[in-house]
Amino acid sequence: MIGNDIIDLNLTKFQSNWSRRGFLQKVFTEKEQRFILNSANPEVNIWLFWSMKEAVYKAVQRKYKLVRFYNPTRFICHQIDFNSKRSMGVVNFDNELIKTISVLTSDKIHSFTANTEFSLISEGNNSNSNLLHKISNQLNITLESLNISKDKEGIPFITYHGDNLRIPFSLSHHGAYSAYAVSLNMS
Repeated sequence: MIGNDIIDLNLTKFQSNWSRRGFLQKVFTEKEQRFILNSANPEVNIWLFWSMKEAVYKAVQRKYKLVRFYNPTRFICHQIDFNSKRSMGVVNFDNELIKTISVLTSDKIHSFTANTEFSLISEGNNSNSNLLHKISNQLNITLESLNISKDKEGIPFITYHGDNLRIPFSLSHHGAYSAYAVSLNMS
């Protein structure tokens, strides 16, 4: 399972009013709300939990070919290990436990499923090009043979010489950042 999400923390300060009435109840379980509100930095934990939920949502949508839906409380976050730069967590989705890794900086949070071989964060408009270069180097294949496509559900993958090799990846963008998580395990 592959999924990822990135949060531009500078943008959330201007776009999101997480303290407005009903926001926490709509997005987080009671236990998650208690954890967030009792934490030393509620704002970081809100966006950390949100990015964990989004990463797992993308992973299960890909795995089970689900129709898109919005029900964030169906994804229940648990932190296993946390420090100021990295968080290991588990998200429970319909009794399936999915491990996540989150990388935290002062201006962004990037969460991805734990089976990710590598991830890439880009700033600016060259993120697709950066991803294809990284895949080309990682697999030692020519850049010109790679393309980004989407399946009928809109889920992206990378093709090599058409469709004879499909490399799954997860794309996320928010504010100044784009992020990819890639699994080179095609099984």
